[in-house]
Amino acid sequence: MNARLNLSFEIMARAGLFARAIVYALIASLLVAAIIAPGTRDEGYSPGDTFRQIEQHVPGLLLLAMIAAGLFLYALWRGIQAVFDTSDKGDEFMGWFARLGMMSSGLSYLTVGFAALLVVLDRDDQSGGGTTETFASYTLSQMFGKYLLMLGGLIVLAIGVAQVWRAVTHAWKHDLKLPSDSNIACALISAAIAGRGLLIMLVGVFLVWAGWVGDADEARGIAGLLGWLRDQPFGLILYALSAASIASYGFYSLVEARYMKISL
Repeated sequence: MNARLNLSFEIMARAGLFARAIVYALIASLLVAAIIAPGTRDEGYSPGDTFRQIEQHVPGLLLLAMIAAGLFLYALWRGIQAVFDTSDKGDEFMGWFARLGMMSSGLSYLTVGFAALLVVLDRDDQSGGGTTETFASYTLSQMFGKYLLMLGGLIVLAIGVAQVWRAVTHAWKHDLKLPSDSNIACALISAAIAGRGLLIMLVGVFLVWAGWVGDADEARGIAGLLGWLRDQPFGLILYALSAASIASYGFYSLVEARYMKISL
């Protein structure tokens, strides 16, 4: 029975990681298209934008349904990791912080999975801002909303810092059983995790600023952040580096799907 549970848990995790890799690869491909192809959008792509692009192709709905199922499995796996501490992070402060990060990751990809499912069901609402802006607007409408949004921004900022720290210390390797000849791949993955961590940190900074000024329009998710980066000095270079980081993180997800040490 335990062997069956372990196998089910492993399949869930690897399928979810593979779905996450596909999402990152698709977003990165659209970002690259915005750099090299005239007429494509240059303000960044959210997962919802990516799913709407996929929908336009004949096998798109089937692919989206598979991505949604994979992301739901990923979210479930992360939730089980966090609640039952299957990665042995412990009950100290840093252990709970790591488990909070797992839960946060699971919830965020659960949202992405629902975005894919809504496109499949033709219930996707293309109006309004992104998820981050909607969250900021809702939070600001609550009692002490400015302070809650600033606190949320600080938490996101801390998660970004933790990601950069994982990259610098190579702590991400602890959960993988990598081949001995993987130095180049490891360097690429560390750069990808650090780059994604920096993007998450900037999202946190914008959330704190939105809370400080009390304006949800100042909040930015990854897509809005990429558009902001493109408008800065050397913006095209920053945009291209962000696209490379997102693509490389997709590669990291594939490596995790193959080499992650997974057990209940």
